[in-house]
Amino acid sequence: MFSKPVFKQSVQANWKLWAIVTVVASLILSTFMVTFDAEGFATIASAAEGTRFSNLLSTMTSLLGSLENFYKLIAVILGIVYVVFTANNLVVNEVDSGSMAYTLSTPIKRSSVIFTKSIYLIFSIVLMYSIVGTAGLGAAQFQYQNVTGYPITDDVRAAAEALNQDEGYVSERLYLILENDHAMKEAATARDMDTESYPLYLEGLINERSYQETADIITDERWDIYKDDEDMEDEDIEITAKELTDDPAMILSSNEALVAGAKVKGMSVNVFQQFVNDEITSLEKEIELPNKGEIINEKDTEILLQLVIEASSKALNMESDQVAENISLIKNPVAIEAATEATELTEQQIITMSNQAMIASARSVDEALDFDTEAYFWLSAGLLLLILALSSISFFASTLFNRTGLALAIGGGIPFAFFLIAMIQQLMDTAGILEYITITSLFDTEAILTGGDFGWGLVALGAITFVLYAASNVIFTKKDLPL
Repeated sequence: MFSKPVFKQSVQANWKLWAIVTVVASLILSTFMVTFDAEGFATIASAAEGTRFSNLLSTMTSLLGSLENFYKLIAVILGIVYVVFTANNLVVNEVDSGSMAYTLSTPIKRSSVIFTKSIYLIFSIVLMYSIVGTAGLGAAQFQYQNVTGYPITDDVRAAAEALNQDEGYVSERLYLILENDHAMKEAATARDMDTESYPLYLEGLINERSYQETADIITDERWDIYKDDEDMEDEDIEITAKELTDDPAMILSSNEALVAGAKVKGMSVNVFQQFVNDEITSLEKEIELPNKGEIINEKDTEILLQLVIEASSKALNMESDQVAENISLIKNPVAIEAATEATELTEQQIITMSNQAMIASARSVDEALDFDTEAYFWLSAGLLLLILALSSISFFASTLFNRTGLALAIGGGIPFAFFLIAMIQQLMDTAGILEYITITSLFDTEAILTGGDFGWGLVALGAITFVLYAASNVIFTKKDLPL
């Protein structure tokens, strides 16, 4: 059924548009990756909170979240442009112009012609978005090296230069920064932190990574043990870093986990084992001697921090935004004196609050640059299935009608209408009835990014694609053509 001459002719007639759309989409996605500013986007999303643009910007605080609008809007419109004009050019334009009569006058069967053209359109879309997805991966790896390892942040770059080491090498061994005062100062400056808060941040990050590595090892071991146990749910088998933080004793039962955790911290296995025992003892003491001081919730802390920033900015004769961007200014003796009078906090409490604010800001950047390869795969796969489904609509119209104008109106109008509805949905707090009149809602990027249920939507897109392409082949094979 497949015809090489027809496939070759389809490639020759449509490769220019394919190349243009592929290059443009790849460049835009790569630009999104390379220019991502975790702190900047977080500020924009915070400023937009409560406005009609809050839904559009709320996910921009993470690298993959910032790509949501690319996948929902930019990549979709580029895909629609390609599939509408290509589907029209493959079938109805040849029928309308009379060139289809020449093709069908050859020994090639009509069923082979339409089957080959549908294969070309499907294959070209798959190839296009495979290249686009690969370009995105390459850009993320080039800029942050977070696809195959831990992300390269500004402090790691500064420390690597100070240590005369490769950036990737230092990112895997953060303890090297703690061991070198010069590297410590350079790294702290790069992250807009001082040498008091930065070591606290770095130690916390190293500990978290060690727990994550040990959690992965323990989870793998539990899978080997319980993989055939039908009573065990996946959630029960998987061990998270948070669970190990609350119960580090589990690490002691696995030699491989001890080795992995020790490697992250730059310790021997025995020293790391002692570290885990110390953590266990510390947790037991916290249980026996609970904190009897006043508990300040997160909202109250934010209010107090804002009061401290305002008091400090007045004392330093600066704008509050300037102090907020450089929290270490709060530790200035003049600022501390003004802040203590305004809030009745002690000097140590203000210093601790300053350290915690800087650490929280640094950790938010780290979390934003984390690259979830599985989520990225499903974003790319979902986009591909959506474009295939939209292409099936255009291809179906191209085989159903014999006039280019009518085929373009239906085959292009419906996909563009779906796109416009998707744009409106992005600006609305609730999708309402719009969710049920467009197939773009079947590609749920938010569910993919948050670990929600998105599988059935992708299955539905695949079913739409299969049914409409199959129907297109049947219709064209049996219809009367004005040849």
